[in-house]
Amino acid sequence: MTKTKMDWCEALHNTVVKSLVTSFGLDFLLFKDRVGGDVDTIHNARKNIYATDKEKQKYENLEQYDSHAYHSHENYIKANRQGKKDHQANILKDAYTGEIFGQNDKKNLDHVIAANEIHHDKGRVLAGLSGTDLANDSSNLYFTNETLNKSKKASSMTEFVDKLKNEQAQTIQEIAELKQKPLLTDQEKNRLKKLENREKANFDKMLEIDKKARAKYERTVNIAYYTSSKFAINVAGQSVISGFKMGTRQMLGLILAEAWFELRDQFPAIYENNKNKFSISNFLVDVCDVFKAIWDRIKIKFCDFLNSFKDGAISGALSSVTTTITNIFFTTQKTLGKMIREMWGHITQAIKLIFFNPNSLSLGELVKETCKIISSGISIICGTLIYSSCAQLFSFPFGAELSAFCSAVATGILTLAFNHYLEQGDLFKKIWAFLDRFKDNYQKTLCFFREANAELDAYLKKFAELEFNLNTQQLETFTLHLTATNNELERSFILKEEIERRKIELPFEAANMASVVSWLESL
Repeated sequence: MTKTKMDWCEALHNTVVKSLVTSFGLDFLLFKDRVGGDVDTIHNARKNIYATDKEKQKYENLEQYDSHAYHSHENYIKANRQGKKDHQANILKDAYTGEIFGQNDKKNLDHVIAANEIHHDKGRVLAGLSGTDLANDSSNLYFTNETLNKSKKASSMTEFVDKLKNEQAQTIQEIAELKQKPLLTDQEKNRLKKLENREKANFDKMLEIDKKARAKYERTVNIAYYTSSKFAINVAGQSVISGFKMGTRQMLGLILAEAWFELRDQFPAIYENNKNKFSISNFLVDVCDVFKAIWDRIKIKFCDFLNSFKDGAISGALSSVTTTITNIFFTTQKTLGKMIREMWGHITQAIKLIFFNPNSLSLGELVKETCKIISSGISIICGTLIYSSCAQLFSFPFGAELSAFCSAVATGILTLAFNHYLEQGDLFKKIWAFLDRFKDNYQKTLCFFREANAELDAYLKKFAELEFNLNTQQLETFTLHLTATNNELERSFILKEEIERRKIELPFEAANMASVVSWLESL
């Protein structure tokens, strides 16, 4: 069967308009995309990126570091007591060198992750955990010689090891020089002891201890925050807000698009009615008719708008959750947040189509329509990237509006290109034909009648235009008005206006019951 040729201009117009009023119009009014998303995460907090001012102020108002509080914790005191007993029993080992402490050796209990670092950790503050408890956990307390402990200070283990490595050659040289002296002063003996303690440091052991301590620390902080009611409430709240905004965007965007389509269809009729003899009253009447037609069109598609809101709300909520999960591991930029939202909008449509298949499409048609939805999402993502690039270049007045227009046009062109390739590409035609082999006789019969019905509709439109000189758009508008009426009186007025507009001669006066009865009696 012959297929109706695609009207590229009309399709491009429809796609661009819908993109303008949704992705590149209402989206930037309803959504305020920010770096790091709308929910605070530990990863972002440590980069000083906060979604809420409350958490940011909470860290800014953090109390000052109190060394005494960290070194007088009961776990720290308990570990020191046990270390003293082990030292006296000659079984206490230096965790950073691997050697057993001698009776005269000075030992120190070291915080592997420095207490000062834990106190100022933004992730720990966000999780609401006690710094003194975390710093004095058994996994973070190890004995080492006094030299290494005091040299390390508040540095991280990685920084400290790097420092020792850089100074290692100098340390070895200074030890050799001191040992060559026949007689050392007390000061030189102390210096030699310190240098030997530094030289004995086992870098692999130190880094391994630090790795285990940090793994335990990170696990504790993450579990405490991401399983907390505070995080759950924030995620749920932002999901609801994003879902409502996305649903509103989709529904309102479709309403505005339908209003524009109706307005565009009515422009020629308004022009024809007023081009020869213009009057304000007639023009206002035409404008009122247009608004009535728009309202009728919206009422007819009301269920579609509700479904659009529902689908948008689901995709908005899922995109919010996805953005939050992403920000747990790395920080999302503004553009990425929008891309996630747009892709979820199309993924939701694709899932709905695959699982419910409301039009009972064959396997080939189902896969093709799903690919079209996904390709449309990819087109919008490309348009979003173009918008971001243009927004940076167009720094003049109305630059944002121009960026949105360029992005919408690019999105429309890409969408049509993808759809055409999926529909007409030789490779994809073979794929759809192969998949359609799996449909049963019922589906084959249904597809046949659908194609026959579509072709018949096309012939009827051409026949109406040729034989009756009818404008199919005007006829559709007239039918829309007629079906939207609630009683016979309104229908009679609409029919009378149409008869007068088309200058149709009747043997009776339209909308005059007495004239109709008189004509019937004369038959």
